[in-house]
Amino acid sequence: MNPTDNNFSEFNLNVIIVKHGFASAVIDFSKQYGISGGTIIPARGTANNPVLKFLALDEIHKEIVIIIAEREKSYLLLAEINKKFEFFKPNKGICFSMLLDKIFGINNSSINNQTIFEGGDIDMFNSIFVIVDKGKGNIVVDVSSEAGARGATIINARGSGSKDDEKIFGIEIVPEKDMVLIVVRKEITEKVCNAINLKLDIEKPGAGIMFVHEVCRAYGINKPV
Repeated sequence: MNPTDNNFSEFNLNVIIVKHGFASAVIDFSKQYGISGGTIIPARGTANNPVLKFLALDEIHKEIVIIIAEREKSYLLLAEINKKFEFFKPNKGICFSMLLDKIFGINNSSINNQTIFEGGDIDMFNSIFVIVDKGKGNIVVDVSSEAGARGATIINARGSGSKDDEKIFGIEIVPEKDMVLIVVRKEITEKVCNAINLKLDIEKPGAGIMFVHEVCRAYGINKPV
């Protein structure tokens, strides 16, 4: 398969995290801006409340919507989602956009120019992805919170069952995994990553994977999610 002939740098990966039951509404709303389709991933958020944790009520059901769109459409969409779903209020949700280097399978005919709506936090955040053994996601969340992160989303994942694909970067991928998504301000990114690495020894073979990606536009990040 070959990449499209379009300029790869003109596309963004958009991540919208909402409460359970709102993801379909986000995708329907996106159609108004010429964006059709998206991927919904069930996940769980965290509530940093010791009473809720004691009562085992600290996990919050979330849905993650993944949408790939041309950059100008992406910025327009996130600005409108922020207003429509009130991400500027606490606990409503967050959305952010990241630049993509290569795109495969995007329909060229779906690309149209749109006016950019200014707004949102620009170039102030990084996203941290941490993949660890199932059950250790909560440890990542606790450590990142102590280091200054405001919240995180845990996604349950698993590797393929193929014998030929049992390892990647030295990590056994057949067992189920926790993938933790954390969005933090750039100035504390290194502190959060170092804290996670110190606690879980990520650099040890088989312990996990952690990578950081720059966020180019974000809404709702300053609120607990």
